[in-house]
Amino acid sequence: MRRGLVVALLAAPLIISCKPSRASSPPGDEPEEIERSTSPGVTLDAVPDGLRDKWKALVAAREDDRSAPAVTEAADALLADEPPALLRAGALEAKAEGAYLRGEDADAIALADEALGLLDGLESAGEEVPEALQVAIHRALGLALVRSGDPFRAVEVLDRLDGWKGLERELSRGARAVALDRKGDREGALVAFVGWRELLADDSPDAAYAEARVSALARGLERARIEALVERAPGPDAADCLRAALGVDPGDQAPAWVARCRPLPTRIGILLPRSGKLAALADQQFAAASAAVAVLGKERPVSVLWRDSGSSTTTTKAAADAIIADGAEVIIGPVGVGNVRAAVQVGGQARFLIPGEGLASARGVAASLEQRALALVGEVAKTHARAAVFVPDNGYGKRVRKALESSAMQASVTLSFVSYSPGEKSFGKLMGGVSGELEKGSALVIADALPRTELIVRQMRRAGMRVAGGRVDSEGPEVLVASMGEGLSPDAVSTKHDSLDGVILAPAAAPDASSRAFEDQYLAQQGELPDDQALLVWRALSAAWSGASGTLEPEAELVRVQGGRVVALQAP
Repeated sequence: MRRGLVVALLAAPLIISCKPSRASSPPGDEPEEIERSTSPGVTLDAVPDGLRDKWKALVAAREDDRSAPAVTEAADALLADEPPALLRAGALEAKAEGAYLRGEDADAIALADEALGLLDGLESAGEEVPEALQVAIHRALGLALVRSGDPFRAVEVLDRLDGWKGLERELSRGARAVALDRKGDREGALVAFVGWRELLADDSPDAAYAEARVSALARGLERARIEALVERAPGPDAADCLRAALGVDPGDQAPAWVARCRPLPTRIGILLPRSGKLAALADQQFAAASAAVAVLGKERPVSVLWRDSGSSTTTTKAAADAIIADGAEVIIGPVGVGNVRAAVQVGGQARFLIPGEGLASARGVAASLEQRALALVGEVAKTHARAAVFVPDNGYGKRVRKALESSAMQASVTLSFVSYSPGEKSFGKLMGGVSGELEKGSALVIADALPRTELIVRQMRRAGMRVAGGRVDSEGPEVLVASMGEGLSPDAVSTKHDSLDGVILAPAAAPDASSRAFEDQYLAQQGELPDDQALLVWRALSAAWSGASGTLEPEAELVRVQGGRVVALQAP
């Protein structure tokens, strides 16, 4: 039965199989089989008549068991008669390989070096040296160096062997991975280990070892460095493994070992305000976290740590210190730009995942306000040349307006902005100023929360117009209406708010197929379905649980209010 290569390389003196596993070789790319002669490069007619019996005894001993002491005894008997240099080198090669296979690496290296010295002398004298003997000697030397000799020299010898194709592909990759690892070349070793794992059978001890080294070497390596290594991967599965080490989902078609390359945290921290001025959503956030953990915990066990971040930078720093000391690898939260900056100062930006848009260099699970606004108007621009954009006169509205005015969107759709006070409740006058445009075919974009969106839409309906895509209850002109959809919840778009029917939204979060189990759990625990803020907590925990928090790149999503709920927007 074939034993693990890495055991032979690093620990017990086991015989290494000459045939690589084909278990995971790419179709049409089968590894070549390398025949290993018991007398490489030395033919019987090159052996003097008086030494032929001893040479035959050495060959027979190797055919029986290449690692047996009998091989050494036969080689020594031949060497005692002071054979020619080529025959002497062949006997030394046999002893070197036997020493390596018995775990006597220092002897193997010394014997191989002695044999190579003889070959160098023959070449200096102008005599031809058989390549097969060169390969055999370097093979024993290289593998012994990999296991316990100079790893720098081991890599040089492996390079020569690769030039000769002197090692089976699986053995070559495994040996190089071990040598680079011992050499301290972390990036080179990572590439070599994923390349080796690509060839290994799933149930082999080598596969388990390679996966363990991939995990250890990738952990803590800078993202940019791993991204650069993808180009050096020897095969598609190896490349997918490196991407997975960054948190990228390799997909359902990838081998199971590739999926295991994703870093999976064992301790996830939740750092959200339970006290202070930012605690208004504390109960909801806690409820969302509780429901999310109940769902995700069925996938795999993870320790979940909770700390109250409070509502100030001082309390946030203290909580971040404490939760990091508790061992949190990924931390959900905190809330507020200043508090995020404070937390990042303590633990670094890579550790934090914001249940909202990214802040202060920390990743978020929601697309930015600017991304959402551009996606919304981009959808409008598919069918309309003009749009009236209602924006509140506050920081939120100014961000939206700046994003739209500074983008190339203006080339495809003409935008006219209408500003109003953030506390505005009556939009009759403002609607009167744009109703002519809307009746002539302009779209209406509302950069605000759903309650104010509803007020504006009702005013539009009073002016005799109706929402495109909504229920038809009048004969007035049809207007495409799009809103940012802040505050999206099942209640906010229920049938009692039927004025919103047909409105396109670009919310921070909306329910989808991936959130169904969470919605059911939240409903069971809270007696109501989750809103956008609860869904953001779910998305953050889900990303952390799956190992995707470090590479999450959220995109704006568009939905339409339809029949008291939201549905994914279908492209026209």
